[in-house]
Amino acid sequence: MGVSIKSAEAERKLRRVSRLLGKSMTATVIELATQAQGTGCEERTANAGLRKVDEIVRRVSALPVLDDRFADEILGYNKDGLFD
Repeated sequence: MGVSIKSAEAERKLRRVSRLLGKSMTATVIELATQAQGTGCEERTANAGLRKVDEIVRRVSALPVLDDRFADEILGYNKDGLFD
């Protein structure tokens, strides 16, 4: 099965990287594609998750404060850390 590279610049860069790695062009393409799959997709997924968390934090932060007591007070802890 063949792949046609229609860009002289892309072919030149691929040949150079192949020489630097000491691998065939096919092996270089496989290695680069494998690396891109492993890091790029995971990173994009992680970034998407962080963006979702950031959005949730922004929405919650914008909500009005309905009870300004400390969490311990709301839960009923006394100064000794016990329930009253």
